[in-house]
Amino acid sequence: MTTVIDRQIIKVTRHNGIAGQIAYDVDVRYRYDSADNDFGSDSDLLKVSFIGSVYGGPVVMVSPGGAQTFVDDPAQYGEFSPRWIRRFYGIET
Repeated sequence: MTTVIDRQIIKVTRHNGIAGQIAYDVDVRYRYDSADNDFGSDSDLLKVSFIGSVYGGPVVMVSPGGAQTFVDDPAQYGEFSPRWIRRFYGIET
């Protein structure tokens, strides 16, 4: 079984919607226990999106294949922002 041992956010792009909606497109690279100890060619770069609101409430994560997943208790990561994304991935506390 392959396990994610680290992740690195490469880029975060904000898109403003209507009525306070915000979308963040995130390029995140995963490193697995079966890969070398760097973020080289053996790691996977994924493009995911997070959709939420400046007013709080639900946040949806959209995977590269289009699957949508509601984030449980999004308020635990603070205000919806790039910092929220780093906290979601456990990169920042």
